[in-house]
Formats: sequence, structure tokens, C-alpha cells
Amino acid sequence: MVTLNSAALDLVLHQLYVHFPVPGGLVRAVDGVDICFRHQQITGIIGESGCGKSTLASILMGRNKGYTGSVSVGGVPLSSIQEESLLRNITYISHQSYLFKGTVRENLLMGKPGASDEELWAVLSRVNLAEFLKAEQGLDTRLLEKASNLSGGQCQRLALARALLHDSPVYIFDEATSNIDVESENDIMREIHELAKSKTVILVSHRLANVVGADHIYVLDHGIVAESGSHEELLAHHGLYERLWSAQQTLEQFGKERASV
Repeated sequence: MVTLNSAALDLVLHQLYVHFPVPGGLVRAVDGVDICFRHQQITGIIGESGCGKSTLASILMGRNKGYTGSVSVGGVPLSSIQEESLLRNITYISHQSYLFKGTVRENLLMGKPGASDEELWAVLSRVNLAEFLKAEQGLDTRLLEKASNLSGGQCQRLALARALLHDSPVYIFDEATSNIDVESENDIMREIHELAKSKTVILVSHRLANVVGADHIYVLDHGIVAESGSHEELLAHHGLYERLWSAQQTLEQFGKERASV
């Protein structure tokens, strides 16, 4: 088994298939996908529910081994990489990132054991959580099970702070801004763009507004790459991406109008 040693990692999927049988047929979760995730870029993966977005994320994390085709990380086949090395080099942040019962300090040190209090406060400042915690018990603020005493936005900020401490070459954000307040979403997106200056960033999202600034966007539809390109290129193509974008913009505008009444 191989250990990854590079600080700059591209991830390449080639002719990737994930099929599984169900009563009465076959589900083609991923159906012949070719995707390249490049260093110092944000690559967006978008599509409607069930299109294969999260299946790709689980494969890249080594959790789903039921695929055919090739997946490489830094030129090394995924199947040849030590699990410990994979976890050290790829950080995964979902909309349900796990925070355990204990102190804020204990949760953060999972990202970087041995980090100093100064480092912890610095990363909490980056995610705009420092002032809130200073008004509580600081790094000794205790979290209930699943951090139920924090808001959704605060949980995601803390999960992001822990991820930043991990400082891996690759970051996967899987619907990481779902169901949180606008301010938290904006702060997290700002950090994602900052990370992309030196990391490989994969942004899985159903909300197209989050991928507008991505370097490259892949639009999945029933397990295939239906379209790819930048936001502007995809709008100009007048295909699935434009239809999804228009529908979401209309829905968000309707929500704003109702909120103002």
C-alpha cells in the first residue's frame, strides 16, 4: 500500500461506474463518469437529488469501494493508498459534520492534536466564532451530544475550524452549507475560496449560487456528466444548468418577496 507525500494533489475519475441491483431493475448511480479535480481550483459538482453527487464523495473518501473504472489521487490508484494516508490527505465536511460531547478544545484537537490554544483561537477567528465563545467559557465551552446547544450555523463554523486545523491537500465540502443561516453560509464560502488558493477543493452542492465562482462545474444527471464548464459557459449553453439556475433564482426571489410582506 502507498503513502501520499505531495502537498499538491489532483484527483482523476475515469470511466467510473457504480451500479447496484434493486427489485425490478438496476440503479445506475454513477454511469461512466470522467472528472478531474485540480490543485488550486474549486471544482463544483451539482445536480438534483439522486444524481450521484454524494456517491462520488463517498468514493473519493474510500468509503464506497463498489465501483469499476479508475480513481487516482496524485497519480496513485485509490485502491493502493493506505487508509490512514487517505484520511490525512483528504478532509471531508458535510452538512452533518459530527461534533462530539465534550469541550470546544477537545473537538478542535481532533483536527490537529497538539495544537496550541493560540492556534485554536486563530482558526476560530477565521470562522467568526471566537467572539461568541469568549462570551461563553472559551475553549472550555462544553458541547452537548451532537452539539445540540449550538445553532446549525455555529456547528458548521466549528466543523470548518476543525477541518482547517487538519490542513490537508484536498477538501471535500458535501452540502456543507445546507440549512444554515445566510451569514454562516457566506463566511464558510469565503473560507472555501481562500482554501482554493493552495488546496484542491471539491464543492458538492444542490444550491447553484454556491458554485458560481467555481473554476469548473460538472452537472450530473442520473449518474452521468450532462454538462461541464464555468458558470458563464454553462448559462450560455442553455441546457440543464441554465434550467436549474433559473428555477432556483425564481424560487429564492419568491422567498425574499414573501419574507418582506
